[in-house]
Amino acid sequence: MVQAAQRGLAALLDGICRAALFISGIALLAMTGVVAYAVFGRFVLNDTPAWAESAAMLLMAWVIMGAAAVGVREGFHMGFDVLKAVLPAPIGRLFDVLSDLCITAFGIGMAWFTAELALEVTDTTLPTLGLNGAVEYLPLMLGGVLITLFGVERLLAHAAGMQAPADTHPTPILTDA
Repeated sequence: MVQAAQRGLAALLDGICRAALFISGIALLAMTGVVAYAVFGRFVLNDTPAWAESAAMLLMAWVIMGAAAVGVREGFHMGFDVLKAVLPAPIGRLFDVLSDLCITAFGIGMAWFTAELALEVTDTTLPTLGLNGAVEYLPLMLGGVLITLFGVERLLAHAAGMQAPADTHPTPILTDA
């Protein structure tokens, strides 16, 4: 029964992971378009759009946070890989758990503190975009939530004696090759 719940959670988080990567990809395409338009405006029209830099920075936050969260799920986050290679397997597994605990704690902190920052600036407006000031912190907050979810999934897999998600996918979403 625990394994069935684990598979159901993994399927749900697979969908969330793919959606985060899709949103990151769309944001990357949009950021490329915005930067290209800004360069065209500056050098061809001699009139740089004021909103382009702010929009590109906001889109970059979406790219980075979505991809970073997917990287946590796929096991590309920082860890103790070099140290694990020289240690016995049980101690190496302990370092896997320790690494996932650190990443999960980081995700919790990032989500919490960026939510606090967003609440502090809800009464402001981004001058060049005309958006609420909290919009700047939304990708960081959601990235923190996703990092936490994916970290918890990895910790639950460790607790159940199963392999972490990156080790169970025959074809990972991201590769380091």
